[in-house]
Amino acid sequence: MKNELIYQVEEYVQDTFAKGERNNNLLIGHDYKHVSRVRNWALQIAHGEGYTDILSVELAALLHDIALPYFQKQKKRSEHGGIGAEIAIKYLREKSNLSEKQINSITTAIKYHGASPSTVRAVLENDDNGGMLLKIVRDADMIDAVGAIGLMRAFTSKASLPEYDPLNIKGETWGLSSKQFDERFAKKLGIGNYLLDQINFQISYYDNLHTKTARNLATPLVDFMKLFVFQLEHEIVFQDTNNT
Repeated sequence: MKNELIYQVEEYVQDTFAKGERNNNLLIGHDYKHVSRVRNWALQIAHGEGYTDILSVELAALLHDIALPYFQKQKKRSEHGGIGAEIAIKYLREKSNLSEKQINSITTAIKYHGASPSTVRAVLENDDNGGMLLKIVRDADMIDAVGAIGLMRAFTSKASLPEYDPLNIKGETWGLSSKQFDERFAKKLGIGNYLLDQINFQISYYDNLHTKTARNLATPLVDFMKLFVFQLEHEIVFQDTNNT
């Protein structure tokens, strides 16, 4: 039977996202459907890893993007974890009987779920409990960016970009690791100029998964994305070959 607090938080999150959907580009790919999928992935990961605080898993997953509906400008996107944690702390203290330890674990996961890999590593190194809830929520959030859902999110979020470079269909970022993408960002090169570069970037999320369960779940999804890129290249090259 579902915990009453979960029902309450579901309604709160749905209402918050519904009010923020209008004219908010930050919610493309990050609407309540995304939240629901992340919750489902998080529960699967928690089960696979033997993590027993399922209530905290559901609450952290449901609230992980709670700040996004309040934002209207892309430049604030990087702040949504920290602001979301503040919103969640206030909400959970007022609406629940959770212990401060539980609330702190939930809000830490919210605060750092979208942080850089180096920041997350530092947080985990200083967490006496291993930061498993953060690992679960972060992994669940990244899994939602791969597979068929990942392709759909890439196409909707980067619809303004040209699909591919006809001279290099897979793109200059094909096969880059997460670390190599970080190096691009450090040089201010960005993800790339094509939608295919966004897909390549999302494929690299696999490198940053923390749990064995998440890697097992993500492997066929990442393979699906790679197969899509190979198939796209094949179809374009086949057409070009037969038209010359």
